Amino acid sequence: MTVKINKYDAQGIVKNIALQMGSSSKNDCLEEIVELPKNVGTGKIVGFSFSEGIELLIFNCKLKNNWLLDFENDFPSPLQFNFLVKGIIKHCLHKNRIQYRMNPLQGTITAHSAGSSQIIKIGKDVEILFTMLLVDRKIYSKKIDCAVEQMPKELKDIFLDEKAERSFFYQSNYNISIATCIQKIMGDNHTGLVRSILLEGKALELFSKQIKQYNDDLIQPSGNVALRKADLEKIKKAKEVLIKDLTNPPTIEELSKIVGINRQKLKQGFKKIYETTINNYLRNERMEVSSILLLNGKSVREAANEVGYINQSHFAKRFKERYGVLPKDYLKTVQFRTKQYLH
Repeated sequence: MTVKINKYDAQGIVKNIALQMGSSSKNDCLEEIVELPKNVGTGKIVGFSFSEGIELLIFNCKLKNNWLLDFENDFPSPLQFNFLVKGIIKHCLHKNRIQYRMNPLQGTITAHSAGSSQIIKIGKDVEILFTMLLVDRKIYSKKIDCAVEQMPKELKDIFLDEKAERSFFYQSNYNISIATCIQKIMGDNHTGLVRSILLEGKALELFSKQIKQYNDDLIQPSGNVALRKADLEKIKKAKEVLIKDLTNPPTIEELSKIVGINRQKLKQGFKKIYETTINNYLRNERMEVSSILLLNGKSVREAANEVGYINQSHFAKRFKERYGVLPKDYLKTVQFRTKQYLH
């Protein structure tokens, strides 16, 4: 089945696909969703259109026939960050001059010139979990004007190529922190505004992590030093134990005993694979959960208590460090931003 796509906003892509399947999509806040008809396959395709030029497209499905997604356009295409969790994807761009295969736990940064098409091939009878992050360079480059100047030259040039006059391709095996971010995106079961705000944050996190990996690969092309498989599993377990009870999480010493790894190796290994310290990771998880509680109508005191902060002033300080506003102002700030975007 060939699916012709002539739009590059995520919600528009979902609507386009739904139309060509003889189906219809539904909208939930900033999200467009189409469930695959039984004669086409199982699963769904989801598109998010966030603020400031960021779009997120998710394929979580199993098809009964091979698909060719044929993106045709005469206007500047976005910069794409592609991530595959399950299945196999084949991607052709820049008039088929660039062709590659993407395997599970691989990611790419791609761009193709305006006026040329790109084709994404998805095989039948295979579970697919595939994410595309689309960045409108004309809009987003204004937001990160200073940061662009600090990028490696090749990446900087492609970010500033607002007219899409050239192509770009980079492929890597993504690290565990990126995999964790994608799993949170795929596993989120909130709805409406809460889901939209949470996933926008995760999309930006995914974006920043892939750029960091690109930078790291330039410095150390051979990749990160490998941990022993047993150590890796213990550190992943430590992360799960750490966030299981945010109200009363274990200390680092207690955590090392629970998972059976010495304290120093736990700290060093955790920072290597999650790109932050144990304490910072815990703090970020607490702030993320508290933001969801606030969006769901909890008071600041209730949200603080549920993520383990007895001192409300300390909680407010940490929250502002993460989100730029005090917790008491968070809901109205989010509502105002969403209202502006929708209008």
